[in-house]
Amino acid sequence: MENRTGKYFKYAIGEIILVVIGILIALQINNWNENRINRNQEQQILLQLKSEYLENLTEIENKITMRNEMINSAYRILSIKEGLLKDIPLDTIALDLLTINNTPTFDPVIGTTNEVLSSGKLYILNNNTLKTMLTNWSGQVNRLTEYEQDLRNFSINHFYPYITTNHSLKLLFNGLWQSDKFNFINKDKSAVIKDLIDDNNLDDYILTVSEQCIITNDEALNVIRNIESILDLINGELDKK
Repeated sequence: MENRTGKYFKYAIGEIILVVIGILIALQINNWNENRINRNQEQQILLQLKSEYLENLTEIENKITMRNEMINSAYRILSIKEGLLKDIPLDTIALDLLTINNTPTFDPVIGTTNEVLSSGKLYILNNNTLKTMLTNWSGQVNRLTEYEQDLRNFSINHFYPYITTNHSLKLLFNGLWQSDKFNFINKDKSAVIKDLIDDNNLDDYILTVSEQCIITNDEALNVIRNIESILDLINGELDKK
């Protein structure tokens, strides 16, 4: 009886061990499958993020270029007003004034970033630095937006109303913008250009726009550096695959 009991006990222990081993193997296989699925998902997310931030990089560089054109136009008009530049074509001056009134804004693509943050998929990414930068992305964009909005508000609420109230836009842009529809024959724009050049009150408006563009571009360069850092981290993770 004792021998039989001992055999049963050993058999039971063996069964328990086999069951435990089976459970551990099953858990290991499940973990392996889950890790494989997560890594595949991470690869897809990284590729989508790379495409998104490359597009954002192009977008913000275009807006910096537009503001640089505004700065150049502002300095050219101020140089004309100071007598430093002469014999500038009238259409060039008119185009410069039109350029200064631009209000470029950075409109980033954020679909993948928002999905990663809102769906709880952030844990799939292995790189903690990348996680932090994606989490902080919206705050960086918001800071740039504040500067852009300041420039936009000044142009819409102050600069453009001053031009339209005190000068003739119809003559200023005659033959320059949609000339096939709005080309007023025998309308000389030289008089309105001279009035603009002689208008000393315009100087402060132009200076304010140019300085605001410089400040905004400085903030945009910070955003570019963040985008480039994010892309470097993404490429580093993709190279590991």
